[in-house]
Amino acid sequence: MNFKDPFRLQEKRREREYASLRQKLPGAGVTTRADAEQLIETVGKRGKYGLMFIILLTLLLMLLIPEGRIIFGATGTLVGVWAYITSRKVQGHVKRYIQEELTPDSDSESATPDNSTTL
Repeated sequence: MNFKDPFRLQEKRREREYASLRQKLPGAGVTTRADAEQLIETVGKRGKYGLMFIILLTLLLMLLIPEGRIIFGATGTLVGVWAYITSRKVQGHVKRYIQEELTPDSDSESATPDNSTTL
């Protein structure tokens, strides 16, 4: 029993997210390992630029409207954390997609016995 997720609700949600992404990736043109690795890199870059934009916007608003510093700081922090977590989740799902869908099964090759050594 997992105390952080006793009813496995988060695990089920992650599986639904992955299944949805797995269905959409071939339609988006991600059919090779290189495409998927490029997607991971692109998502990482977008996440970094998005986070930098959020930080810049939050600081700018905090300087322009000093009465709202607490609200802008809290909101900027929440949005920044959400953007970071979302970016990491997508990268993790794409890595799993590479492992499960784009990597040839090495088990099928190793399961075939080599008859040349038994002669």
